[in-house]
Order: sequence, then structure tokens, then C-alpha cells
Amino acid sequence: MKRSSWVWNSRWLLLAISFVFATTVMAQETATAPAPSRGQSEASDRPPQKASGIVPPGVKLAAQMPAAGAPRPFEFPKAASKTLTNGLRVFVVTDHREPAVAARLVLLSAGSIKDPSSMPGVAQMTAALLTQGTEKRSAREIAETIDFLGGTLQATADRDGTTVTLDVVKKDLGTGMDLMSDVVLHPAFASDELDRQRQQVLSSLQVQYADPNYLATLVFARVLYGNSAYGLPEAGTPRSVQEFRRDDFVKFHDANYAPNGALLAFAGDITPDEAFAIAEKYFGLWQKTSVAADIPAPGSLTTGQHIWLLDKPDAVQTQIRLGKFSIRRSDPDYLPLEVTNHIFGGSYNSRLNTEVRIKKGLTYDASSSLNAHRYSGSLSVNTFTRTETTVEALKLVMNLLGGMANGEITQQELNFARDYLAGVYPISSETAEQVADRVLIAAAFELPADYNQTYPAKVRAMSLDQVQATARKYFTARDLDIVLAGNVGAFRDSLKKEFPDAQFVEIPFDQIDVVSPDLRAAKQESVVASPESLAQGQQILMAAAQAAGGDSLRSVATLSFSESGKIYNPSGDQPLQVNWQVAYPDRSYGQVSLGSVNILQICNGSSSWLKFPDNVRDTTNVIGEFKRGIALFGGGWGIYQQVLAGNVSGQALGEEQIGDKKTLGVAVQLPFAALKLYFDPDSHLLVAARYQSKGEEGDVENEQHWSDYRNVDGRQFAFATETNRKGLKLFDSMVESVKINPVVDPAIFTKPADLPPAK
Repeated sequence: MKRSSWVWNSRWLLLAISFVFATTVMAQETATAPAPSRGQSEASDRPPQKASGIVPPGVKLAAQMPAAGAPRPFEFPKAASKTLTNGLRVFVVTDHREPAVAARLVLLSAGSIKDPSSMPGVAQMTAALLTQGTEKRSAREIAETIDFLGGTLQATADRDGTTVTLDVVKKDLGTGMDLMSDVVLHPAFASDELDRQRQQVLSSLQVQYADPNYLATLVFARVLYGNSAYGLPEAGTPRSVQEFRRDDFVKFHDANYAPNGALLAFAGDITPDEAFAIAEKYFGLWQKTSVAADIPAPGSLTTGQHIWLLDKPDAVQTQIRLGKFSIRRSDPDYLPLEVTNHIFGGSYNSRLNTEVRIKKGLTYDASSSLNAHRYSGSLSVNTFTRTETTVEALKLVMNLLGGMANGEITQQELNFARDYLAGVYPISSETAEQVADRVLIAAAFELPADYNQTYPAKVRAMSLDQVQATARKYFTARDLDIVLAGNVGAFRDSLKKEFPDAQFVEIPFDQIDVVSPDLRAAKQESVVASPESLAQGQQILMAAAQAAGGDSLRSVATLSFSESGKIYNPSGDQPLQVNWQVAYPDRSYGQVSLGSVNILQICNGSSSWLKFPDNVRDTTNVIGEFKRGIALFGGGWGIYQQVLAGNVSGQALGEEQIGDKKTLGVAVQLPFAALKLYFDPDSHLLVAARYQSKGEEGDVENEQHWSDYRNVDGRQFAFATETNRKGLKLFDSMVESVKINPVVDPAIFTKPADLPPAK
């Protein structure tokens, strides 16, 4: 990798090191969109090609689809059911064709609608951590056991619940159920597994939150559902995920994982008696929990057209979302609306995709969705187009909605939709897993007992009058929420001219906060320091300085120490070795070994530079990065020297949870950096610091942790350090040796005469 792609480091100020692990290059947006996301292959989405060859004599080709065949009889397997004494409802569908069993546990009280409003993503992260370790099994042991069985064990959460799935052969069902019950009832929520999961989620979110496609979808949900929990992002936000603590998941699990709010289904090579006995064995002792019955607000109907513009000037496409609040899954109108939506935009051959993509060529994909949940639902349109065709595409979609609202549906369109939906239902109800899922859907959404059996017949019986009436009721372009994410400046004027009666809200893309009520990131306001907070801050700093060594720190003129660690990077972790020589207050000489690369990092108090094997680089323009590192070495020795000399004061910030520790925060303003320091109230030693560092993308947030304090000549020195950048672990290290007041040659801080100026 070229050194020109390296970025600034945030912990030891190893600017050179971070350059190596620069940045992930984002692919430039193009007017050509990616393949459709509805499970269709690229080839199947291309217009049919004319076949070559000779038509045999007597054969006549007709340019039409063949008629649908006669419906085949459909029998959905009957499910036996039983409710255990703890309230767990158990369903069993026996099928001896294959020696396998699928088990599905649905926790209806543990969906993302139960997330704290200020911290979305807790339900999903709780589910993700279930299989990452229990009180008696590590994550590795769980993975190795299920892999040895040749089965699968997974846990996921959506808006309405958490689902744990198990698939094993019949002979291994006991072992599989032991694993399943263990992860559900006794998750460990280990801190190291939380850190690993957090890093994975943050890596994903940080990419997705830069994507107009993803952010348009999140914003649309928020404007559609308003303050309802259904509008919050299920995966969380970069900020909420960064703030997750173990206790958040323990509390969520204890409050929402309950047998009296759960469904368990078995399907496959198992009899009802066997299944009920297994359910009793592995979940019978699960204690009932008084689960809060707080039902989320369903949302409210929009009056008029509300258009939200998310301005991203460098975008070459516009993401388009529009729709309205709709029905819950158990609503009697669900089946007629499902058929009507299939006609409008629920398939590749739908009216929406045919007009917007195939005929007009304005997009690569246009679809509509009926999203019906337990307590609420929505009807929405999802498409995108080139910036210059934004208004044309939106106007066409609105016209198509208007046609549906006028009941303009043909018998041919209805026949095609009915044949598809009724025909595919039996095909997607064949395996044990599919059957178990359908049984649970009916139970979870409180659908009629014969729902799965009668679905195909009810769909086929749908009349043209029914779907036309449904279209008039639910499809209208009059009352809509509309989100457009793209280069707003290129279409703003023409859009407002085309929709003069609409209400417009415009937000710069980098100022969007999907949790904020007005979708705008809150402005950071400085807190005015009171005499009380300044006095308390000074008291905390003095207590920390005394705990670290007190007056003995004043005599530390030089310091040398070596440390080894690891830099974490998606492309591969790298070992790190650094030997430091420090002359207080502001000179440092670091010998950095990163794999086969050796770098010198030097600061003489007025200048700083990096020396590579083949060149030297002036970094004086960011010398504050170096000086901050010197001040924080060992857990803040450089700061304590200034506190003891009366040169540094601080403002108390109150208590704050850092990891598993409750700390006392102090804001400190140094000549070269602003820091928030967090101290252990018992030992008074420094636990963490938060600060901004320089990067190619501008200032970035960092959080540094210190631990494993050891006595070094009567002073407390932190031997373990960890640094996170934007919530992701950047690197960690362990000190191997420390020397106080060694002889440090002043010549090592001599600035090279031929050093080029910093850029």
C-alpha cells in the first residue's frame, strides 16, 4: 500500500502507523444501478432475447404466455399444540420424509420495538450475542459443537420479536436443544464478544450511513411512523452502538425474554409427544416474567404531500421513497391489499416496474412493499433514478398511484397476481423449516387457525371488484410522505414547481440524525463552567495526581519504555513494537516497528517529523497530536506534572459509565488539545480519555482506556492501553519495561536540516 494513503494515528500518536491502514476506497457512484435486490438474477432481469434457429414445419409461434394450469389440491400440514405451565406455546408438525428436525423459538416480547428510544439496536445486538457465549460455553465451543453436528443455530431480531432457529438431524436433536436452551436462558454477554460484535456492526454502519440508499430508507421509516418505535433503525446508529454497554443487554434480556411471551415450533421427523417432552425438558423450568405490555404507537396518517429532501451534492442518482401508514398484519384487508400491491409493484412484471423501468428506462428497479407488522404497517414505493430524471420519475410514480386510486385494474392483471401468489404458496411450504415458519407466523400475528390451509383458495377467490375497491381505499397520491436523497440543488426548483402544494423539508446529508425528532443532528453547545464545577474538577485532578505518585512525579525529567501490541484493521491485524524515549514536558523519540517497516517518530517541542527508510516527512502542522500523546503516557503523567505545578485546571462533568466502570469526568483544555478525562472514584487513577484527532476525513472521535496499573519506583504506571476510533478498536498494547530518569541524548531531537515543510 502506498504511504500517501496513510492516515493519522490517535493513540501513541503513531501517525506513520495509521497511514499504513488508510481508508477503504469507496466506489464512485455511477448512473448504472446494482442488480435488483429481490432475489432475481441479473440474467433473469434482462428483456428476453430472440431465439435463433428454424421453426419446424407445422409449428406456429404465439407471442403470448401459456395459460395457467388447473390448481392442484393443497393440504397444509396440521399442527398439534400445547401450552406449558410457564406459558410457552408449543406447536408440532410431523413429517417423516427426512430424518431432520427444525425448531423455531419466537420471543414476541423481544422485538426492536422494545428498544429504548434513545438507544436503538439493543434487541438486535442482544440476539447476536446469544450464540457468542453462555455461562458454561464459549462462543468457540458453541460454534464447534453445532458444526460437528452438521446443523445450524442462529438468533436474529426484527421489529416484532427475536427468533432463535435450530436445524439438526433427528439423532442430534437433544444436543441441539441443549445448545438452543443454553443460549436463550444463560447468555454471558461477555465484554470481549460485545467488543467484537460492536466492531463488526460499526464497520457496517459507517459504510451504510454514507450510502444514500440506506439512509433514505431509514429516514423514510422515521417520517412515516413519526414517534412510533416502528420508525427507529433496528440495527441502531453508529452513536448508539458505540455507547452500548454489557448492562444494556442484561437488562433487555431479563425484561423481555419470557416463556409466557414466546412460541416454540417443531417441524420434521418428530411426533407431538416427543416434541412436547423435549420442550418440557429444555424449557419447562424457564420462569415466567412479568413482561411490560407497552404497545408502540402505530403511527398516524399523513395529510397532504410531505417531501423530505436529503441533500448530497456529489450524488449522481436520486433515491426515491414514498408511501403511507397502512394496516397491521391481522387486518381483514391484508389479503386483498397483498394481491393489489402485487399488481402495482410487488413483482418484476408489476405495473410499476413495467412503466418506470421497462418502458421509460428511468431506473433499474422499481417496487412497492406491503410491510404489515403486529401493531402497525406501511405501504411504500422504492426506486431510484438519475439526478436529471428525478422529477420525471417521481411524477410517473405518482401518476401510477393515481391510476390505482381510480380503480384502473384489469382482469388480466388480477389473474396474473392471483395465479402467482396462490401457486407459489404451496411451493414455499414444503420443507420442515418453511412449515415451522408459517405455523409461527399465523400464531404470532393472531391469524385464523386455518390461515395457511385456506390461503391459496382465498387468493384465487379474490374478485376484480375487491381489488379495485382496495386500490381506491389504500392507493392515493394525495396523502404521502416522500423522501428524495441526492443532489437536491439539481432538481429542487423543478420539483417545487411540479408539486407546488407540497410541504418541503431539506436537510444536508451530513447533518441527518435518524433518532432526532426533527432528523437533524443536535448542535453541540458548550457548557458554562460554574465555580463549583471548576473547584470539583480541580479536586478530582489533584486526587488523581496524588494517586499516581504525587510530588514524586515532579522529579520525572525523562522516561523510557517499550510496548508491544496489535493494530486492528479489516484487511488484517498487524503486530506492533515501539520503544519510547521521552524528555518532559514535550519531547519524544519513538522507534516504531510495524511488521517489516521501521519508522522514527520525533517531536522536539517546536517541530515534529516522521523518518521512513527512504524519506523524512515534516508533521509540525499536527504537532498537537504528538504532545497529547506525551501528556498521556503511562496514564497521564505529563498532565499530572502540569496539575501539580498549577498550570492545568479542569471542569467536573459528573458521573459517566465507561465500560463496566462508573467514573468521574473532567474536561481539561491544554494548549495543544481539549480532553475529557475519566477517573476511577475509588483508586482516583485515570481510566479513559476522549478526544479528537486529525484524519484525512477531518477530526475523528477517539476513546482511550488505561488499566493494569503497576508500581514503578513509587509511582503508578498503566501497563495496558487500548484505543478506539469512532467506536472501533484501533489498537491495544502492553508495556514490557519502564525506566524513570534514564539518560536521553539531546541529539536525537535535532531537526533534520533538509526537512521539507509540512503539507
